[in-house]
Amino acid sequence: MTSVTTKTLSYITASQFKESFYELSPTIGYLFIGNHLKYVDENNPPIIKDTIDTQKTIWDNMFAAKKIVGNDVEFVLPRINWTANTKYKQYDDMIPQSDLLTGNTSLNVKPMYVMTTERNVYKCVSNNVSANSTVEPSGDFTSSNGNISTSDGYIWKYMYNVKPSNKFFNLDWMPAPTSTNQVDYSVNNIGVVDGELTTIVVQNTGAQYYESKVSAFAFSVGCTSITLANTTNVVANMSVSGTGIAPETYVSSVDIPNNRITLSIETTSGGGVTAANQLSISTRIYIDGDGTGVSATPVVNTTGHITKVTVSTIGINYSRANGYIYGTGTGANTANVRCILSPKYGHALNPARELAATNVMISSRIGEIDTTENGKIPANTTIRQYGIFVDPHKYGDANVVSAINANSVISQTTDVSIVAGAPYFIDEFVYQGSSSATASAYGFILDQTSTVIKLTNVKGTIATGVPFVGVNSGVSRLVVSVTNPEFEPYSGDLLYVENTNKITRADGQAENLKLIVRF
Repeated sequence: MTSVTTKTLSYITASQFKESFYELSPTIGYLFIGNHLKYVDENNPPIIKDTIDTQKTIWDNMFAAKKIVGNDVEFVLPRINWTANTKYKQYDDMIPQSDLLTGNTSLNVKPMYVMTTERNVYKCVSNNVSANSTVEPSGDFTSSNGNISTSDGYIWKYMYNVKPSNKFFNLDWMPAPTSTNQVDYSVNNIGVVDGELTTIVVQNTGAQYYESKVSAFAFSVGCTSITLANTTNVVANMSVSGTGIAPETYVSSVDIPNNRITLSIETTSGGGVTAANQLSISTRIYIDGDGTGVSATPVVNTTGHITKVTVSTIGINYSRANGYIYGTGTGANTANVRCILSPKYGHALNPARELAATNVMISSRIGEIDTTENGKIPANTTIRQYGIFVDPHKYGDANVVSAINANSVISQTTDVSIVAGAPYFIDEFVYQGSSSATASAYGFILDQTSTVIKLTNVKGTIATGVPFVGVNSGVSRLVVSVTNPEFEPYSGDLLYVENTNKITRADGQAENLKLIVRF
């Protein structure tokens, strides 16, 4: 028994996660910030273990969070900038998507999509038989339904454009739309064509393919029988071109004893007689399928092998297509080709799915209202950890928070009102009790005013009328009242956590936090 899990499953999982934040009954999720205390090694953030104990520690370190809304979430792809003299994999319906979307640095091979200097994203649908790309593509869905042919033999399919102001766009990642309805990505249904046939690959080059120019005796318009000077290397089904020969004409049959050929289409004018009017007899490809419009030419090298098939006119509406090579190669020397067909409904219908955007970026700005988000987040502190949690409970409430009572920005500190006095040290350990070792309640100073201290990592029950003592400053000030954090600690589900190098906040400053959730 064998099985495979496709990239589509990861995409669907990512899609469900993304949609959960903007559907009618959305998931209540927050991007949190925390951990103002120094690491053992500030240059090397510690590894995070997925344990219950670690999750509790993360909640203890948390001091603020901002609600995630629909426009904070988007599919993203690793950004691959087009680079000259680089080979790009071409889309192929017979190759696993995972292979098409991975590169090989040592071989200078990159995945099948690029972003250009115009911030256009293209899918490579033909790489000119694994040649290097030397010409940067340009153009959109208005050019040949988005199929951009460059002089280096590549064909690129326009997918979408990214605006420089897009908040999901940075040096490493770029966003990806899911449909042609997302007009801010410069997409349109014009570029989505069902059953496109852009590429025909040679699987077996064959041998003994010969092509030639041959003189013909005079012939008139409207005839289908022509006498040649000779029929060497002329066989049925080869292409015929020259003066008086209609496009797409081929040899229906060959009368070798009389050096005559029968044409598939009547001549359009007279011809023959002179050397200038020689006919070209060349190898032909025939596409048997249910679509229309494709025009292609086999390329034969000097040793009689078919090296590639050049598609000059892209076909449409193909759900099946088989290519057959007609020429002088026969039997074991017959070449074999394969037609590559687009996904159902066409390229660029859903760029995120087609390019396997199984990563979702959460992008949120801390300090968007003002530096402190109306006093919820201290301006003068540090951040060493951020992440996502969902479905928390309000403090002291057994029920999950709802859309009605979920505030946009929350403080997760325990705020303690104290009598006036000397200030504590920021980040200082403070405690109630006879000593720090036997403390009945304690925490760490995140921020303070003349009458309020904001604490994280609070343990024990804080008593009013009892002083909090600073272990380093020695300051001792009586507690007047206690305000609990917004959410019950440990009540929500942590989905993502990242330890980062210290981020120092300052008055007048905002932080643009971006994190990637991979599926």
